[in-house]
Amino acid sequence: MRDRLTEAGPETTLWESESEYRFSGFLMKPVGFLVPGAFRKQSRQHMRDFKTFAERGKDVREATG
Repeated sequence: MRDRLTEAGPETTLWESESEYRFSGFLMKPVGFLVPGAFRKQSRQHMRDFKTFAERGKDVREATG
């Protein structure tokens, strides 16, 4: 995983995130092939949670547990 935060303006930050998933083993290879959207969805949720924290100071873990 690689994250880059770059100033895009006086009060704007650009966040670029790259993730690489490697699957090995008898069961994991088919899982990676059959449900790639699940990994993208989880990554997007992580980014939304971080955005909420950065902009509002709200820790999403406090709301769930």
